[in-house]
Amino acid sequence: MSDVLALCGGLPQQHVAAGTPLIQEGGRTDRLYILRSGSFEVVRNGVRVIVISEPGAFLGEISVLLQSPPTADVVATMDSTVHVLEQAGTKVRQDPELTHAIAQLLARRLLAVTAYLVDIKRQYAGTDSHLALMDQVLARLMDMQPAGARPGSERGDVPDY
Repeated sequence: MSDVLALCGGLPQQHVAAGTPLIQEGGRTDRLYILRSGSFEVVRNGVRVIVISEPGAFLGEISVLLQSPPTADVVATMDSTVHVLEQAGTKVRQDPELTHAIAQLLARRLLAVTAYLVDIKRQYAGTDSHLALMDQVLARLMDMQPAGARPGSERGDVPDY
């Protein structure tokens, strides 16, 4: 990720105090953040998804790429510093190095999620559990989803994402 930080040399920095939201679910900005130091937790529908603490990690890249409001809150877990890229949608389209760095991050995440789903499939194969439906989940991950598709559940008792 040091390559990513090298791309950010001229970008302004923002200091974020522990407990302060950097990105709010449903808000709309055209900013991309790159972690310089510190740590952030991603919280979606009240559930902590992950803690991001690796310098050079992107924050807000999904909403920039999809031109949609953020689907999670991103909150500093300690005093942190990020680089701020304004007008990120345009800059990502214009800068192949930046686009490639984001694509690599997303590919690593997809690899991790796919490995996790395969592990669940292996563990629950041949059972009557709802977790035995991993074939369908994996197939949906591999299908191209229409631009307007929203992830979530068809069940009424599960919140949409």
